[in-house]
Amino acid sequence: MRTFYIFKINDEFYSLTKDCPYNLYKSLEQIYRLNKVNLSDAYNLFSSICLPFDKGKINKNIFDEYKDNESYVKFNNVHMINDYFTNEKSKLIIKSTHLKLTTSKIKPIYFDNLKSVKGIFVCDFKNVDYFYLEQV
Repeated sequence: MRTFYIFKINDEFYSLTKDCPYNLYKSLEQIYRLNKVNLSDAYNLFSSICLPFDKGKINKNIFDEYKDNESYVKFNNVHMINDYFTNEKSKLIIKSTHLKLTTSKIKPIYFDNLKSVKGIFVCDFKNVDYFYLEQV
């Protein structure tokens, strides 16, 4: 299982990092691994890089897309796919600061829904994998 953290990057950082996102990944990784002593500094850095998600809009779009799919379940801000035919088991948790996707696939179905949003940056901190979703 892989865990992807999905962020919405503001336009300035997107312009600076769209061709070479390594420094953006390292900044987000540093925030991810930071201890709680420097929490206010991490929050300030994070809020200067990332934009908040519209939870209601994302929840509605994903629900509308998959509501007729027998493999799909939604509870509050959690969307789950358990598709035996494609062998995909994915859980997407929607928060205002980021999205967290735990999945059995390298390219989960939820990526298709988020691809249309500009500046979506995906990180897998455990496997040191990162990319802009629109470039996949």
